[in-house]
Amino acid sequence: VRSNPETCGIIPNSFAHIFGHIAKAQEHVKFLVRVSYLEIYNEEVRDLLGKDQKARLEVKERPDIGVYVKGLTAAGAKNADDLDHVMTVGNKNRSVGATEMNAESSRSHAIFSITVECSEMGPDGQQTLRMGKLHLVDLAGSERQSKTGASGKRLLEATKINLSLSTLGNVISALVDGKSSHIPYRNSKLTRLLQDSLGGNAKTIMIANCGPADYNIDETLSTLWYANRAKNIKNQPKINEDPKDAMLRQFQQQILELKRRLEEGDFDEGGDDGEDDEDDEDVPGEDAGKRKARRALKKKRQQLVRKRSFSPTELQTMQEQLEKDRLALLEQTDMELGKKEKVEGELLRRERQLKEAKAEQDKLTSRLQQIEGQLLVGGVDLLEKAKEQDRLLEESSQQMAVLQQRREALQQGLEEQDAKRIMLAEQY
Repeated sequence: VRSNPETCGIIPNSFAHIFGHIAKAQEHVKFLVRVSYLEIYNEEVRDLLGKDQKARLEVKERPDIGVYVKGLTAAGAKNADDLDHVMTVGNKNRSVGATEMNAESSRSHAIFSITVECSEMGPDGQQTLRMGKLHLVDLAGSERQSKTGASGKRLLEATKINLSLSTLGNVISALVDGKSSHIPYRNSKLTRLLQDSLGGNAKTIMIANCGPADYNIDETLSTLWYANRAKNIKNQPKINEDPKDAMLRQFQQQILELKRRLEEGDFDEGGDDGEDDEDDEDVPGEDAGKRKARRALKKKRQQLVRKRSFSPTELQTMQEQLEKDRLALLEQTDMELGKKEKVEGELLRRERQLKEAKAEQDKLTSRLQQIEGQLLVGGVDLLEKAKEQDRLLEESSQQMAVLQQRREALQQGLEEQDAKRIMLAEQY
């Protein structure tokens, strides 16, 4: 029963535990929660949250961040319901097939990864970052062809599943033995991706599902022996401070940059100004004086194009001055037609410039709100916050409904008055 914490299962409780810890943290501590979901089907890595679930992704490695999947989708999560929703969506995209033992047998291994980043000020006044990952791994069960009756495509899938599970067993045995100089992580995609979870800075827990039927006693014993080997892995995990691939640091830098640009009115993205680089090339037969004048003109055009830096106060002043000038123009009844058209053209140009500046300002504000919305602040009860947002949304909907009723009543009144006016006009 998902609604009961005691019977909903380990996965929903782990989701609730993460955000419960965030709610108990101090207010100055900020968090970022990201989630990804992939499957390993026939030794191919697929993104269960991507647009194309059949696309094959590459497993890469960098010295600073270790093993990662290139192009893997990472979704943000603000509460436990978000994580549950992402898992539900990913489960619908998993590869399943029917065998004689299971009508919906998993034909792939799946890894659901939750990344939690934390930022807080240390005793020395310096900002410290910590990052932790929770990998929830669903291993496809090993299969015997004599029992499953697999053939063709299903037999190939079973072969790949058994091969990766065998490699995982060899990795676990080498880690438990402690005498092996080589750990065969690279022999399968599964062990490659779980390298840090098995022998790295991690704690590893394996849960074995066993059935009571004596018909499957051999599989049950094999599974228990397999899990017992994993139980004997001895790691010494430590706090992962100042990680190189922390997205939280990037988000904080982007927030500071966007706030600076909003305060200074710097709306230029620093990209191409639309001018061709061909203008810098020498024109055959052009003397030095004309070349110098042409480049000076181009530089002036670039400055005009990039001159969109207006602070919020300047934008407000421009708006007020524009309204005053437009009102003054309306009061000028004796102005010559040509001069009036010229002033109107100038007002239209200023109005267009103001509109473009405000659009850029709104764009930056929207980006800032979007990034800040992904950060979670410690000490906030996320469930209560979600309920409060739902309540405000309901109140807003009710107010909109009342306004709509008033608008319809006014419209009906206007139509009735028009009908009476037409009737009186016809009579007299």
